[in-house]
Parts: sequence; C-alpha cells; structure tokens
Amino acid sequence: MLAAAGAFLAAWGRTLPGRWRGLVVPYLRALAVFMVGYAGATALFQPWALGRWWQIGASAAGGLAACWWLWRPWALLATNSRGESRRVPLLFCWIVLALAGWATRDYLRYRLGEMRNLRGAQELAQPGNAIFFRLRGPFYIDQPHLGRYAALHANRQKGGRVDYFATCDYACPLLVAAADTSVFRLTPPGWLSYSYRADLGTDLPPGERSWRYQNFVARTNARFDSLHLADFAYLLRVENASPGQYRAVRASHLAPYYGSPLLLAPVRASFALRGGRTLHRGLWALGAGSAFVIFLLLIMPLRPAAEAGY
Repeated sequence: MLAAAGAFLAAWGRTLPGRWRGLVVPYLRALAVFMVGYAGATALFQPWALGRWWQIGASAAGGLAACWWLWRPWALLATNSRGESRRVPLLFCWIVLALAGWATRDYLRYRLGEMRNLRGAQELAQPGNAIFFRLRGPFYIDQPHLGRYAALHANRQKGGRVDYFATCDYACPLLVAAADTSVFRLTPPGWLSYSYRADLGTDLPPGERSWRYQNFVARTNARFDSLHLADFAYLLRVENASPGQYRAVRASHLAPYYGSPLLLAPVRASFALRGGRTLHRGLWALGAGSAFVIFLLLIMPLRPAAEAGY
C-alpha cells in the first residue's frame, strides 16, 4: 500500500510543472487582470450612484469574462476534449472574482467617496453626491421625536425548516436647533439611522418565538437608550436602506410627507481608518478563495495525453 501511494505521489509530482504553467499561471493572470481592470474602472468612473448594479453586475460580468478566457487554456489539460474537470474550478473562480469585486467596490467607495464639511445641519438639505459628512457647525439631535420599528421575520428553507430573526431600527431627526414642533411642522434635513439584528432560532414554537422576540426588543431598546447619540466622528450616507429603516422614519412625528429621507449612519472611528474592515475581509476572502481554486487545479484529473507528456 505504501508503495502504491509512493508511486501515485511520484506520478503526481511529475505533473506539477505542467499544472503550474497550464493551470495556475493562467488563473493568476486572469485574477490580476480582473482586479486591475475592475478597480481601475471603479476608481475612474466612481459609479456610486449605481449601487448594487455596479457592485454585483459589473463584478459578476467581469468574473464571467475571466472564466471564459480561462476556458480554453484549461481545456488543454482537462480530462477529455470537452474539459469536464475544469467546470468546478471555473465555478469557484467566478465566485472568488465576484466576491473580490464586491469588496473592492466597497473599499474604494469608502476611500474615494466625496466628503463634505458642513457648517451646520441645515446643509444636509442639499447633500449632493457626498457620501461622508462632518458637522462643523451647530446641530440638534431630536431624540424626543425618535422613530422606532421592530419586526419579526421568518425564512423558510428547503425541507420545511423555518429560521426566525428579528430586527430593530431607529431613526432620530437631525435638526439645526431645538424647536417647538407642536406649533409648526419641521422637515428634518437628515436622520440618524441605527439598525440591530438577531437570529432567534429554527422551528420555534409560537410561545418561545414570541418570548425571544420580546426579549430582543427590550434588550435592544435598553441598549439604544444608553447611547450618546451625539458622540460620532462623521456621518455615512446609508446605501440600499432596508424597509425597516424607512418605517422607523415613518414612525416619527416628524416624518416627511413626500420624498426620500436622507439616512445617515453615525461612525465613531477615525475618518482616516474608513474602509479598513472592508479591506481586511476582502483580502481574507480573496486569499482563501484563491488558495482553494489553486488546490482544485493541483488535484484536477488531467487528460492521459497531458499526463504522458510529463
């Protein structure tokens, strides 16, 4: 048995140079071209207004183009002329590239997005295309007119399993100064938005589900009420807000009658550190995903004619 294993490893080792030149090197080239092209286009055009259309659509399309380019060189070493053994590595290659594009767009949005220094909260009424806001002038957080919205959600999985989770959203009007809103109605130029989420469990009976939900809402309300809402370094425009965030705005007495409210997420970290967490997650996903793709390429069955050449 040891002799057979040794013979197998020796035969596999002879194919390593060909696997590296014919499989791994083309993948690394495609990865480099994709990252440079996608990051360059994102930095040049800064298509932040396109939202998920660019983040998902462009990265997925670029990943498909890279996989199409890899289809032919990998077929030269694949199991047969149709190259069935390359399909799994190509699938994971596309997933890795799409995730890398997703993280790259988020990171560049944080680093290159427009930042505005505001002399007061009234300038939030015309935010333009800015993503970050720093309030240098007077503002008032109207906590008495806070809007809250809590909801219980259920996701039905295959096989009949139901996963339950709960969300709590808060929207606090951001005004120029305190005002008596019982005399006249104000339209807040911006809203501080806070969102919390918790997984409750799977296939919970009604009583247990209700108890966990009420417990989550009570703990979240207590946590939110203990926050110092004015303690933030800058404000980040909320992208792709959830329905719960908008419903929290509508729950406030100062909810606008028309138009889309400007939702802002308070950030306490230094402005110079923006995007760091996104960069770390993206690099980790890219490294782990590429390592797995290379592993698949190193163990992929080769055509007999290709193995005979090594």
